[in-house]
Amino acid sequence: MIRPRALGASIAALGLAAALALLPAAGATAHDYLVSSDPAADSTVSTALDKVSLTFNDRVLDLSGDGSSSLVTVTGPDASTRHFETGCATTADTTVSAPVALGGAGKYTITYQIVSADGHTVSNSLAFSYQPPAGATPAEGTESSACGTSSAAPTPSGEVTTQATDPAAGVVPTESAGSSKPIAKAGDSNNLGLVIGIAVGIVVLAIIGVLIVVLTSRRRGSKPDEPSGV
Repeated sequence: MIRPRALGASIAALGLAAALALLPAAGATAHDYLVSSDPAADSTVSTALDKVSLTFNDRVLDLSGDGSSSLVTVTGPDASTRHFETGCATTADTTVSAPVALGGAGKYTITYQIVSADGHTVSNSLAFSYQPPAGATPAEGTESSACGTSSAAPTPSGEVTTQATDPAAGVVPTESAGSSKPIAKAGDSNNLGLVIGIAVGIVVLAIIGVLIVVLTSRRRGSKPDEPSGV
């Protein structure tokens, strides 16, 4: 007969194997997402603005060491596509910022592209309105970004697509404007299915192992006693 301790140990091992196997699936879609911005999305700014800042839920990777792996552009006003960022983006832990000098009154669009803590590229845009204070001199802006031509541009749906790709999968995730939820990468569904399949396989093997232990113990316990010597 199987001992209670052995059975308990087998069950505990089974549970631990299942937990370890399913653990990677929990973080499969844990890309960084925007939690706040300055200016805030859809807000109206009526004071002088010298920079825009974006804060994410997790650390933003600075692959280059000088902030150039993050891209922040500010375009407007309204339908105009002139650029009003005056320098490249800088990265400080979870915050990415860029210096700006805004033009006339109207609606401006902040477009960003960052490398999230899990190594995936995340991009999107948000808008704010600007009412310059009295006496402010509007900046002229430029035709192109201060850090080179931006490849990120809003789509008709309000999302942003970009030509920058994730080195591992060549897929760029996007998030809806103002979203506070993690973004699922297009290739993650396949990866998640593979992880779940491996987890199920591990659990099945663990169950088979427990059954073998139980059956072996029962067979040993059911053997008749050997006759004693005369």
